[in-house]
Amino acid sequence: MDHIQPFLDYFAQNPEWAIVVVFLIAFGEALLIIGLFVPSTAVLVGAGVLVGSGHLPFWPVFLATLIGAVAGDQISYWAGRFFGEHLKVLWPLNRFPQLVVRGEEFVRNHGGKSIALGRFVPGVKAVVPGIVGMLGMSQLYFASVNISSGIVWTAAHVFPGMLIGQGLALAGELSGHLGLVLLALLVILAVAGWIIRLSAAGVSPHLDHILQRISNWAKTRNSRSLHRFGRAVSPENPRSLLIIFFIAALLLGLIAFLVLMSGMAARNAIPNADVSIFNLMREIRNAPADELMIPLTMLGDGFVLTAMMATIVGWLVWRKAWRAAIASTVVFLAGKLFALLLKYGIHRPRPLELYTGGDAFSFPSGHATMAAITFGVLAVLASHAMNRWSRSLVYAICGLIVITIAYSRVYLGVHWLSDVVGGVVFGGIMVAAFGVAIEAIPPRRILPLGLLGATFIAFVVAGSLNVSNNFEKAEKFYAAPEQSYSMVPAEWESAAWLDLPARRIDLAGRPEETFIMQWAGSLEALQKILEGQGWVYSPKWTWRESIAYLDPNAVLGSVAPRPALHEGLKAKLTMTFALNGESNRRLVMRAYKTNANLKSANLGTPIFLVSLTQESLRKSLRAYVVPTLVAASAAQVEEFERDMVLPSNTRTVTEQRPGDGGAVRLITLP
Repeated sequence: MDHIQPFLDYFAQNPEWAIVVVFLIAFGEALLIIGLFVPSTAVLVGAGVLVGSGHLPFWPVFLATLIGAVAGDQISYWAGRFFGEHLKVLWPLNRFPQLVVRGEEFVRNHGGKSIALGRFVPGVKAVVPGIVGMLGMSQLYFASVNISSGIVWTAAHVFPGMLIGQGLALAGELSGHLGLVLLALLVILAVAGWIIRLSAAGVSPHLDHILQRISNWAKTRNSRSLHRFGRAVSPENPRSLLIIFFIAALLLGLIAFLVLMSGMAARNAIPNADVSIFNLMREIRNAPADELMIPLTMLGDGFVLTAMMATIVGWLVWRKAWRAAIASTVVFLAGKLFALLLKYGIHRPRPLELYTGGDAFSFPSGHATMAAITFGVLAVLASHAMNRWSRSLVYAICGLIVITIAYSRVYLGVHWLSDVVGGVVFGGIMVAAFGVAIEAIPPRRILPLGLLGATFIAFVVAGSLNVSNNFEKAEKFYAAPEQSYSMVPAEWESAAWLDLPARRIDLAGRPEETFIMQWAGSLEALQKILEGQGWVYSPKWTWRESIAYLDPNAVLGSVAPRPALHEGLKAKLTMTFALNGESNRRLVMRAYKTNANLKSANLGTPIFLVSLTQESLRKSLRAYVVPTLVAASAAQVEEFERDMVLPSNTRTVTEQRPGDGGAVRLITLP
């Protein structure tokens, strides 16, 4: 979080600027037509995140959002009252005639409720206040509904952000860089969602006009094929917009894919950017984020996506939608085949050597490609009979899942950024071609909502099985690579012990508590020794352990020790000891694996760094609890070492660190 902390500090010290931005975004989002192009959700939820994380005050943000939204709608209403029907021919409304028609239909269907409902319906909410003013709704009635619905709309944007902010604050307590990883993912998803919304709401009215001109031109030609094409793309054909959209996506995807490949072959910009992003992700990678990203990447494994595609094809066969079933199967198999051929053809090595065979090559990302194809096919079929906004929602959900899986591949360092971009673009090309081919199928034969529900059930079930059964294996597979070295015991005891860290280094690079011991031996032996002294083993920390932190009434004994990391890694062994007579304090011993080993007759003996801290429980905003960690006192360290009953053949050497660095015990267990 150190990279974004200056910005957070600036807003915390100058909240008036943040309040101004929030007001302008909420105000602009409510203005006629302009609201189509304002990324209000991303910004306002982001403001809520800053409130939840403690960087902005609640009431100023809430009131600025409310006043901006109410004022924007009020001005739009006054424009309708002042100009009346003439408003339709004025700019910018005259550029969006189809949107005005839909807005008028929405008002006729919902009456006075359209003001409140319209706030939450993309597209029409940018014209509803002006239309109700145009139709002569009274000012008093409009103001009452405007203010009351504005309160609900503001809460719907700010409160979720506050919950996210609380989560990021909790993540920041556990790991500063974890917050950065999650924030980067949230920003990517917010921007992607806004682009999808903008494409659906802001571009389609222009496309209607363009389609009409193309249709008119085609119908004036002498070619029968052009006549058929003109009828297909005519705005009167309800499928015309989708056909043109898929054709445009297909062409743009092909161009983007060719540009990407030529950029990798002929220029250094893309490879240089790949290396920069890889180094950034390696810098911020940490164990708690791994606990999230590894399951996310496992959702894109072949087992999960194949289960989804089998469900899609099985559903289509059951509904006797043979053409759709065949097309879905062909796209899925062709995607796997083409991706494999591209890997072998381009022969690009991965950032890390993890795979063998064709999977050892990097471009394009198989996970990103097949996730884009699978979820894209699902989106095309499931939204086949939906209206524009429902279709946008389906595409947004499927698209954000694909982006999340792709992000996890870059985070884990198994793909370059251009690999996942190329995979998503390549998958998008296949889906666009599928979309063009599928538009002739009668929607009634597919039952799209049933298909969507069945496929997502398959996704959840297959994903849960994959993660629960294979997470430990995947955790080892995706673990950050280690570079180990060996030394003889005499070398370690004489000087090499000084080369190992003297203090625990947190993710921000700050030195924390001193390591009191360097242990050369098995952790099982250390655990057995401490259990004999009354210490209690604490299982390996996972995100399940953090659930207890969300109970503001929890006691220290019911929550796991916080996952204090050393150079981004979790402790290999954690044990706790309750202090006599103190229910709110305990000692925590952690052992961290180093890259150093002692040479022995058989195998190298790993060396671990041992720390001793004390924890107490701190409650934050009465919303969650987090164990606070401080170094153990000198008396506690002395008592800990004195009470350890070591085997008779154990070699122990006590060394003094330079200056006032304190003493460290070097313990070798045969």
